[in-house]
Amino acid sequence: MGPDGRLWVAQILAGENDAAGQVVAVDLASNSQEVLLEGLNKPTGIAVLDGVLWIAMEDQLLRANLDDQLKPQTPEIVLTDMPNNGRSNGTLTITPNNQLLYETSGRRSGNRASEGSGILWQLNPAQPNKPTVLATGLKNAYAHVFDGNGRLWITEVGDGTVTGENFEGQPPEELNLVAPGGDYGWAQCFGNQEPALNRDGTTEICVETEPPVALFPPQATPTSIAVAPWDDSVLLVALWLRGKVTAVQIEVDADGRFVGTTSIFLTGIQNPQHLLPTPDGALLISDYRTGTIYRIEN
Repeated sequence: MGPDGRLWVAQILAGENDAAGQVVAVDLASNSQEVLLEGLNKPTGIAVLDGVLWIAMEDQLLRANLDDQLKPQTPEIVLTDMPNNGRSNGTLTITPNNQLLYETSGRRSGNRASEGSGILWQLNPAQPNKPTVLATGLKNAYAHVFDGNGRLWITEVGDGTVTGENFEGQPPEELNLVAPGGDYGWAQCFGNQEPALNRDGTTEICVETEPPVALFPPQATPTSIAVAPWDDSVLLVALWLRGKVTAVQIEVDADGRFVGTTSIFLTGIQNPQHLLPTPDGALLISDYRTGTIYRIEN
C-alpha cells in the first residue's frame, strides 16, 4: 500500500526484456491509474521506507526520493551488477527495525552457488553500500514475510534437476523459517535435507543445513507469501504455476520444531503472482496472466 493511500504496483508491462517496466499507483475505489515511474528493467519488488521508494530490478537496487506530493523522483542506482538468474531478484521486505531485505538468486558455478548467489541480504538505508548477509543456500527466495511474532518466513523455487537416493527430477519447492546465519542447502541439498547426489551433496553436508517447514510440489513456483489477515498462525502462499493459493497451518511439534500442514485455500486464478493483506483485513491477489487484482474477504 502506497503512502498516498493508493495501491502501488510494479509491472514489467511489455516483453520481459524490453526494459519498459513501470511503477503504477492504482486507486482501488475508482480503478484510476497513474504511472509514477517507467522505463524500468524487470521491476519485481518495491517498498517505501522513510520517504524513499526502493525498487528491485534484474541486477540492480534503486531508490527514488518522494517529493512533497509523495511522488517518486528520478531513481538512483544503489547497487548494481547483483548476482541474478536473468529474470528476477524477487520482492523487497521491510523488517520490524526498518531495514530492507532482498535476495540475490544468482546461478550455480559447478556444484556450488556462484559468488554472491543464493543469499538473503539485509540493508541499512543509512549505509546502503554495506548490506549484510542474513542467510545463505537459498535459490529463488522471491518472497518473504514477517509474522506477528517477528519471525521471518521465505519461500524457495527449486532449481534444475536433482538426483537423490530415492528421487530424481525437479526438486520440491520450500517454505522456510529464517534463522540468522542459517544455510538452506542450495545447491547441494534439496527438500528435507536430502543430498543432491549429482551435485556432490552428502548426508554430512545436508544435516548441517536448515530443514524446511513445509514442501510444495516441484515447479509449483511459490512467488508470494502473506500472513492470513484472519489467522496469524496461517501463512498463505501463491503457487504461480499451479494456479492456487495454499494455506499453511504453522504448528510446533513435540521436538519444538516448526512444521506446516498445507491445504488449498483458493483456486480459479490462472497465475497468482502476489498477495497483500489490506489494512481492513482483506487480501489482494494479483493474477499475472490476466493483469487483474482480486480482493478476497474472509
